[in-house]
Amino acid sequence: MTATHEIRLTESDVARLERALLELLQRSDEEPHGTAELETLLDSAAIVPSARIDPQVVTMNSTVVLEARPSLARTTLTLVYPKDADMERARVSVLSPVGGKLLGARVGDSLRVIVPGHGEREFRVAELPFQPEAHGRFDL
Repeated sequence: MTATHEIRLTESDVARLERALLELLQRSDEEPHGTAELETLLDSAAIVPSARIDPQVVTMNSTVVLEARPSLARTTLTLVYPKDADMERARVSVLSPVGGKLLGARVGDSLRVIVPGHGEREFRVAELPFQPEAHGRFDL
């Protein structure tokens, strides 16, 4: 990720993600793809109260508009917990390559992602039409 800022995550997202990771690891003999990267992010990010997160930061259950580079094609997706992932509804797991890069990103950030079957791709976080915390939705 091209960013010149500290990655910030909300207290509630971190607590929920830690629970989700624990459940996944308990149910699986092998470590699910993306868990190591997410654990590293959770350990290194600054954790802030949910009510104080910047409205330009991608949090869990945020709807994001990504702009592919250099084509400028736009894709809208929602960042979700692994159990809620559904590609047909553009609900991308935080454990996916794109989802893992989105958590904590800000509008304007560029993301380099290895997309299975497509190689390395670059995206820019173009818009954040919905961030739960900015809309007073601390239950998501």
